[in-house]
Amino acid sequence: MPSSDYSTHPLDIDTRTARERLDHGARMIDVRETHEVAHGMVPGSAHIPLGAFAGDLESILRQHGIDPARHDILCICASGGRSRHAAVALRQIGCAQAASVLGGVMGWAADGGTLQHP
Repeated sequence: MPSSDYSTHPLDIDTRTARERLDHGARMIDVRETHEVAHGMVPGSAHIPLGAFAGDLESILRQHGIDPARHDILCICASGGRSRHAAVALRQIGCAQAASVLGGVMGWAADGGTLQHP
């Protein structure tokens, strides 16, 4: 199902835009739980479950090589709901362009995006 079939939210970007931003150096954070990530992740994404966002988020990002002041950060989950919460949290710490990938991993795969298995 193409990502354009989903309703939009101001923080959502479609998979085409996500690919373009990744091509220009954006970092992807997969906020799903460990058992979900086992089914496949967007290549190159960092796994930081949404629950970890309740801690010292800047420190957690740096542990994954992500500088919230320097990197364009995209969030992805299974279908888009949790990643919106993550994008909001990132914007609250100063990541002005943080966004959620519309349709999540399911939309990514449906639009022809590859997944890697950890």
